[in-house]
Amino acid sequence: MNDAQNWQKNTPKKLMMPRNLIWGGAIAAIVIAFVVFLLIFMSSSETPTAFLAKWKNTLESSDLKRYDALWIKSERLRPDKGYPNTAKLLRDNIRLDVNLEGGNPPYQIPRYPNRYRIEGIPVTVHLPDGAQQQLRNLVIEKKGIVQQRWKIAQDEIVGEDYIASVPTYTTTQQPNRPNPSNSPVAPLVLNWKSALERQDSTAYTALWDKSARKKRTSSFRQALGLMSQAHIIDLQDATYTPVPTHRNRYIVDAIRVTLQNNGDIVETHNRTLTIEKKGFFRRKWKLINDQVGEISGAIVLEQTQQPSGANTVSGDESGGAFDGNAPLDTQLKARQILGKWQAAWEGKDLNTYMSIYSDEALITRVTVRDGKETPVYLNKKQLRASMKRLNSLYSDIQVDISKLQINGDRAVADVVFLQKFTGTPASGTRPAYSDYGAKRLNLMIDPTDGHWRIYAETWSRYEDVPEYPKM
Repeated sequence: MNDAQNWQKNTPKKLMMPRNLIWGGAIAAIVIAFVVFLLIFMSSSETPTAFLAKWKNTLESSDLKRYDALWIKSERLRPDKGYPNTAKLLRDNIRLDVNLEGGNPPYQIPRYPNRYRIEGIPVTVHLPDGAQQQLRNLVIEKKGIVQQRWKIAQDEIVGEDYIASVPTYTTTQQPNRPNPSNSPVAPLVLNWKSALERQDSTAYTALWDKSARKKRTSSFRQALGLMSQAHIIDLQDATYTPVPTHRNRYIVDAIRVTLQNNGDIVETHNRTLTIEKKGFFRRKWKLINDQVGEISGAIVLEQTQQPSGANTVSGDESGGAFDGNAPLDTQLKARQILGKWQAAWEGKDLNTYMSIYSDEALITRVTVRDGKETPVYLNKKQLRASMKRLNSLYSDIQVDISKLQINGDRAVADVVFLQKFTGTPASGTRPAYSDYGAKRLNLMIDPTDGHWRIYAETWSRYEDVPEYPKM
C-alpha cells in the first residue's frame, strides 16, 4: 500500500518536469529570436558615403554637440586625432563649407573590414580675416555591439598651414534652388558617383530597385555599357527636385558626365536620375531610372555648336548661335526634342510625335484674322485625332522652323519660333496648302521617367497677311 501511495504521489512531479523544460525552451527561443531581430533589423545600414553627407551637414551647421556625437568617444579625447581643431572652429561659430565631390572616394583600410579612409576633402573656413581652405583626411569606423554605426576615428587637417585662397568649387546658390546637401537623396547620388568613377558594376547595380531594372532595361544596360570608360562626374550644377505628385520621388538633373579612354575625352553628356523610396519593412532610396542624355561630345559643348546628325532642328536660321537665356545644356536638350518633333511630323510618324507630349498636355490653336483671335483647345487625345487626319490629307509634309529662341532654366524650357507648314496632297487635283505663324512649346522634365516632354503648345496662325518686299 505504501508503495502504491508513493507511486501516485511521485507521478505528478515526474510529469511536471517536461512541462517546465518545454516552457523554458520556448522562452529561450523567444529571447534568441528577439536578439536576432535586434541584430538584423536594428543594425545600421548606413553606407560610408551616407555618413560623409551627415558629417558635411554637421560641420556646415556649426553644431558642436552633433559633431561630438559623430565621434568614437575614446578617439575624441586623443589630441592627435584632430578633434580639438574642428571643435574650436565650431565653438567660435566659424562657418565651414565642405566639398565632398573634391575628395577621393572612400576606401577600406586593409585588414580592417569596418574601417574606411577618405582623403583630400576640401573644406573652406570663413575666418574673420578672410576665407581659407583646408584639406581633410577622415577615418571612420563601424562601432557598437547590438547596433553598429559609423563613427569618426580621425578628422585630420592635412598640413600645418591653411591655403589662403577661396577654392574654385565654391559657388553661390541660385535663388529658390534646393541645397543638395539638405536633400534626402544626396547620399545615394554620392554612392552613384562613387560607383561610376570606380567602374564598379556590382555597386552600381545594387543602387537600383530590382523591378525598375527590369522596367527600365534599356537605361540600365546603356549605363552598364559605359562602364568600360573612365567616368568624371561633376555634381556642381546638379538640381535635386522633389516630384510634387509623388511624395517619395526625386529627380536629380544636370549631372555632367565626361567619359575618357586612356586619358582622351570620348564624350560629355548629362545624366538624369529618378530616385524613389522603395521597400516594405526597411524603405530605402533606390534608382528607378538613370537616363543618359543625348548631348554629344565635349568639343561640341566647348564650341557651343548644335550637335550634328539626326534629330536636330532644320531651317536656315535655326542652326546658328543660340538665342535665349536658357543654360547651354537646356538649349541642347530643347533643340534635340524639337528636332525629333519636327522629324516625326514630316515623316508622319504619329506614335513618335505623340510620345513627345505629356499626358497632361494642353494644346491651344489660335486663328488670327483682321486682328481678331479665335482659340481652339485640344487635349492629347484630340491632338492625336487631328494629326492622324492631317497625315491622311497630305502625301508630303514640310515643317520649316526659323527665329528659334529658347528661354528657361535647367528644368523648364520655353521654346518660341516661327513655323511654316507646307502640305502636298497625293492627288494633283488639289493645290498644296501652306500656313505661317508663331509657335510656343513649353517643355519640362516628366517626373515619371525624367524625359523632357511638351506640356503646353500654342499655335497662332495668321490669315491674309500681306507680303511686303524685303528691304
